[in-house]
Amino acid sequence: MILPKPLRQTLLTPSIVKRLSALSWFSYPFIVFTLSRLFLTLVGYVAEVALPSQSGNGFWQINAENLFLDIWARWDSSYYLNIVDAGYFFHPGEKSTVAFFPLYPLLVDLLNSLLQSPVLAGILVSNFCFLLALGFLYQLTKLELSEAAARRTVFFLCIFPTSFFFSAVYTESIFLLFALASMYFARTKRWGWAGIMGALCASSRIVGVIMWGVMGLEWLKHHGWQLTKIHKKTTWACLWPALRQDWRSLLAISATPLGLLSYMYFLLLNFSDATAFMTVQAAWGRESLGTLAILYRDFSGLSHQHLLSGQGDIWWHVIFDSSAFFLALGSSFFIWKRLGSSYALYVILSALIPSLSSTQSLMRYILGMFPVFMMLGLWSRNERLAELLKMLFPLLGGLFFALFVNWYFVA
Repeated sequence: MILPKPLRQTLLTPSIVKRLSALSWFSYPFIVFTLSRLFLTLVGYVAEVALPSQSGNGFWQINAENLFLDIWARWDSSYYLNIVDAGYFFHPGEKSTVAFFPLYPLLVDLLNSLLQSPVLAGILVSNFCFLLALGFLYQLTKLELSEAAARRTVFFLCIFPTSFFFSAVYTESIFLLFALASMYFARTKRWGWAGIMGALCASSRIVGVIMWGVMGLEWLKHHGWQLTKIHKKTTWACLWPALRQDWRSLLAISATPLGLLSYMYFLLLNFSDATAFMTVQAAWGRESLGTLAILYRDFSGLSHQHLLSGQGDIWWHVIFDSSAFFLALGSSFFIWKRLGSSYALYVILSALIPSLSSTQSLMRYILGMFPVFMMLGLWSRNERLAELLKMLFPLLGGLFFALFVNWYFVA
């Protein structure tokens, strides 16, 4: 229904139009979030009911009495739920829950004390954090690029093939939220908030501590320091006045490592091993071989796969995870040129740190590399690319989620 012009002029006053425009950072992400989650819920429910699970039913259903909740709790979800139920345990040489950082299970536990349903609490925490993250992503992309790019960025993140992890009992949403929030506050020079968000980011995943370096670089750039001119004396001469005048801001963002250090202190008190989360990595199939050695191992193994005949156990995860790795590193150059060195540093470190021990799950980890999606939002101005992604992403996303629901490892 189209309102008559006099009524439009009466209702849509400049102040109301301004307020509605100001709410776009939330309204558009909310709509895309809602529609994408409804699509995934429908796909997941049908997949659980109609398709065979890898190992049958019963034991493999974490919440068998409610399939709409059950579909969001698979694989690592059981470890987070175990932490909520029984706390951490550490058995050297065995898979232990100390590998999982504490912020997410802590929030789930707090909500579970009210709901008395850990799976529901985990799903609510994940989705609430994801919705907030989309708001920050919209604002940050609008700040750096444009509002149109912000809309496309939010849209393609929501339909990305592994975006279902944002709503599952996983840490993807909470990590993305605090990584985005810390970057947004750093870019808007609210250093105190940036430090708080950085500390929360570092307590949700080990790679979160890189926000200290990323925000530190942003602080240096704010005071005239340029990475491309480090060979010039003038670049370094600006630092001493900056330290004297703005040391409080630098101190604020230096709160970031406290998230990691507080968890290490907890581990030291309870298990006499401050680095227990590193000690158990081998039990989780991660070896510190280096990125090149890991890639060589994966691709040499892949060369013996029967890809044409489809016979045997094909390493599909190697193909997709390696693709995510090269997408992240390949886009970092363009991120550097368009968004700046801070964003590029974040993506490079986010991709390289996990790849030092394994490329496994990089298709999931790329969800936290938000500058990649910001560039995707920019590049999708090309209508052909946008239409291709609009078809490809939901198809792969539906397939991956159907596999995930039925206990096939995706990422």
